[in-house]
Amino acid sequence: MVEKMRTSVTFSLCILIAGICSILAVFQEDRAWSLISFGLGVILHAFKPKPTKEEALSQSIHSLSQLITFGTVPGMMLYKAILLPNSFLVWVCIGIFASACAIQLAHKNMKFPSKVNKRMSVAAGGSLLALYALIIAKYSILLTTLFVLLLSLLIVFPIRERN
Repeated sequence: MVEKMRTSVTFSLCILIAGICSILAVFQEDRAWSLISFGLGVILHAFKPKPTKEEALSQSIHSLSQLITFGTVPGMMLYKAILLPNSFLVWVCIGIFASACAIQLAHKNMKFPSKVNKRMSVAAGGSLLALYALIIAKYSILLTTLFVLLLSLLIVFPIRERN
């Protein structure tokens, strides 16, 4: 149990470091290193053992690493991809997306069970936004705004199953 927790915390810290390195690379305008660091965070997240509800420290570090790597990094990539003189709308979209990620992670860390837990994961939403920021974002601010808002809604609101 202790060994599994150490492994989980180690993976989470590595994911967090990959996210921080990706943010630094974004602000140094080195897209290749930013994408490599982000990709490393995605790969580490895929192989990371899931923390249980009893492992509060592991769960908290995992949520922090997801918020930084999959919530903040794609937002910074989006901001650097668009680079408009009046970028207030972009900052609002980034804030909404990061807030949606934080809400979903907080809901996931709650102790009481939820009847509906089918939501888009923060990792999936962040990965989609990062790819969008690298490929499409510079072409249309309206399409970008709609895409970010749609991703935010999919992350926060559950998809209900039909009975």
